[in-house]
Amino acid sequence: GYSQLLQQVSLDKDRTMNISMTEASIYMKEVEIVSGKESTGIDPAAAGEVRLSSQALKRMAGFAGNLDVLKSLQSVPGINAFGDGSSFFYVRGGNNDQNLLLIDEAPIFNPSHLFGFFSALAPDAIKDVKAYKGDFPASFGGRLSSVIDIRARDGNLNRLGFSGNLGIFTSDLTIEGPLVKEKSSFILSGRRSNLNWLSNNNNTGKAFTIGFYDLNGKINLRLNAKNRLFFTGFTGKDDFSRITNASIHTFGISWDNSTATIRWNHLFNNRLFSNTTAVFSEYNYYLYISREEDDYWHSAIRNKTLKSDLTWYMNPSNTIKAGAELSNYYSNPGNVHFSDEETQRNAPKVPGYNSLNAGIYLSNEQLIKERLMLKYGIRLSSWWNYGPATVFFYDAGHNVSDTIEVAKGSYHSPRFNAEPRISVSYNLGKEASLTAGYCRTVQYLQMLSNSTSPFTSLEVWAPSGPNIKPQQADQFTLGFITKSPRTDLNFSFEVFYKQFHNQIEYKDHANMLYNSLIEGELRFGKAKSYGAEFLLRRSKGRFNGWIGYAYSRVLKKFDEINHGLEYAASYDHPHTLFANLILKAGKRWDFAANWSYMTGAAFSSPTGFMQYNGYTIPVYGKKNNDRLPDYHRLDVSVTLRLNKQEKRFKHNLIFSVYNLYGRANPFSVSFNKIMNDNGDFVVPSDLSGSYEIIPTSISVAGMIPSLNYTFRF
Repeated sequence: GYSQLLQQVSLDKDRTMNISMTEASIYMKEVEIVSGKESTGIDPAAAGEVRLSSQALKRMAGFAGNLDVLKSLQSVPGINAFGDGSSFFYVRGGNNDQNLLLIDEAPIFNPSHLFGFFSALAPDAIKDVKAYKGDFPASFGGRLSSVIDIRARDGNLNRLGFSGNLGIFTSDLTIEGPLVKEKSSFILSGRRSNLNWLSNNNNTGKAFTIGFYDLNGKINLRLNAKNRLFFTGFTGKDDFSRITNASIHTFGISWDNSTATIRWNHLFNNRLFSNTTAVFSEYNYYLYISREEDDYWHSAIRNKTLKSDLTWYMNPSNTIKAGAELSNYYSNPGNVHFSDEETQRNAPKVPGYNSLNAGIYLSNEQLIKERLMLKYGIRLSSWWNYGPATVFFYDAGHNVSDTIEVAKGSYHSPRFNAEPRISVSYNLGKEASLTAGYCRTVQYLQMLSNSTSPFTSLEVWAPSGPNIKPQQADQFTLGFITKSPRTDLNFSFEVFYKQFHNQIEYKDHANMLYNSLIEGELRFGKAKSYGAEFLLRRSKGRFNGWIGYAYSRVLKKFDEINHGLEYAASYDHPHTLFANLILKAGKRWDFAANWSYMTGAAFSSPTGFMQYNGYTIPVYGKKNNDRLPDYHRLDVSVTLRLNKQEKRFKHNLIFSVYNLYGRANPFSVSFNKIMNDNGDFVVPSDLSGSYEIIPTSISVAGMIPSLNYTFRF
C-alpha cells in the first residue's frame, strides 16, 4: 500500500534509520517481508504454528459480517470448533480450557459474546495472530493444548484516522493517530450490539433484552531510541434480562472481561533486548435470581502477572531466549449474594482459592548447518496455594475424610514440574523441509463444568491442590512443508501423538453449582489423541485461500467411568475438512466462501427402553456410544468497494450469509419427550397410559443473512 522508495545505504558502520513511506495512489497487493534465512519460503519453526494477519482476517467470510479471530482459526486443521455459534474450540485432543488465549500477553478467560456467536475481540484492534498447536515456545506456559497469541495494533504514528462497521447485529468504531508525531500514538476501538430488535414482546407483556459491548485501547510511546512503553486495555460485557412488564427485570445473566497490560521494551545493544510486562486480567459471571432485589450467584477468576523476557542474538547461528514469570490467581468458585442481611448471614459460603504460580525458562534456536536447525529449551514451573482457605481431603469413596483451615499467608500443596521441549528442522533443498519435535506441557488451573453445551458460562476455575494433580501432556510431532515459487502453492503435512495425564471427568449427575465439596465430584484418568493434518494453501493471485483435512481421534480412560473402558471424548471428530476460498473479481468485487465439515460429536445414546409405572424410561450402556449427524456448513460473503483506488476515504458494502443452505446441525439429542395430540413435543409429566419416547434434537440456527457498511479514512 506504499510507494516504492530506493535509498543507498553505506554499510561501513552500525546505523539506525527511520524511513517514512508515502501511500501509493494505485492499488497494490499486500507486501510480505521475510528475513534472509527465510528467503527459501520455508520457516523452520512453522510446524504446528499458524499465523494470521489483520489483512488475511478481513478477506475471510465472517459471522454476520463480523471478522472473527477464533472462528477463522477453526478453519485450520487441528483446531476444531464445537459447532454453530460457539466460540469453543479444541486443539489436537485437548479440552476447551486447555487453550491459552492472550491479548498483548493478558489472558482472556471467556472470549465470547452472545454465548459464542461473536468473539470478544474486536477485529479492527488486532494486528496479528499466532496460534501454536505443537511446538510451544518455552516462554508460554500454563495450558496443555494451544497458545493463541494476539497482538493489538499500536496506532498510527503519523496521521489521524478512523474506521468503522455499521451492521444489523453489531456496530463498531476505531480511532487512531499520533499523540506526538513519530514519537507516540494511540488507538481506541469500541463495539456494541444492535440486537434488541430480537426481543419477543408480542401481546404477553414478556420480553427480554440482549446486549453486549467491548472496548479496546492502546498507547504506544517511543521514549528514546532504546526504550518504548505500551499500555493496553480491554473490557467487554454481556447482559441478558427477562422483562415481565415495561419496568420489571425479573432475572437474567451477565458476564464481563477486563484486562490491562503495561509493557516496557528496552534495547541494551544491537544483540540484546528485553520485554518487561505487568498484566491484570479478570472475569466475572453473574446469574441473577432477582435483579430488583439484587440477588445473584457470582463466580470469578482474577490474575496478576509480572514477567520479564530477554532475547540475545549471540551470533548468527544462536538466538537465546530466557525469562521469569510470577503470577497471582484468585478464584471464586461461586457464591450467592442476597441484599437481605439476614438471608446473607444464613447462606452457605463456598471458600475461594488463592494461588501463586512461578516459572523460569531458557531456550535456544541453533543453526547447526546450513540446512539443519535445532530448537530446544526447558521451562521450570511451580504452584502454591495459600490461605485463608478451607481444604477438604477425600477418601477412596470420594467422601470427606478430613478438613483443615489454612491461615492467611500460609502456603500448602506445592507442585513443581519441568517442561522440556525440543524440535529439529532439516531443509530438503530450497523448497521443502522436514520437522520433528517433542514437547511437555503442564496445566495447574482448570475449568470445571459438567455441561457439554457451549451456550453456558457457568464455569468454575479451580487450581491444582491436594485433590487435583496438575494436568500434563506429552506431544510428539513429525511434519513436512513444501512451497513452490512457480505456482505459489504451500503444502504441509503433520502427524502427532499426544498422551494426557491427570485428566478430569465428572461422576454421574455431578453438582457443579454452589457446591463447597466440588472436588469430590471429580474423577481422574488419562487420555490420548493422535492424527494427521494436511493443508494446501495459495496466498497470492486473484484466486487464493486454503483447503485442509485432518484425521484425529481423542480417547479417554477412567477407572470409575464407563466400567474402566476406553471411550471417545465428546469433542472427538475423526474427520474434518475445510475449504476457505477468496476470489478478487476486478477492482471492486471480492467473493469469499468458507465450507466446513466434521464427523458428528460423540454422545451417549440409549441402548434400550423399559416400562416403569406406565412410563417409558431410556436405558443407557457405554459412554459416548453414538454420534450426532455429521456437521457441515457453507458461509459466503460478497464485498463491493465503493471508492476509487486513489481515494483516501475507503468504504465497502459487505453482504454475507451464514449457513447458506440452511443446514440444521444438532448439538444435542433428547430421549425424554413424546408427541401430544396436537403434534407438539412435550416432556412426560403427569400422563397416564403408554406412549412412545421420540428422540428430538436441538440446532442453533438456520441461514442468517447480514448487510454491513464498512469505512476507513
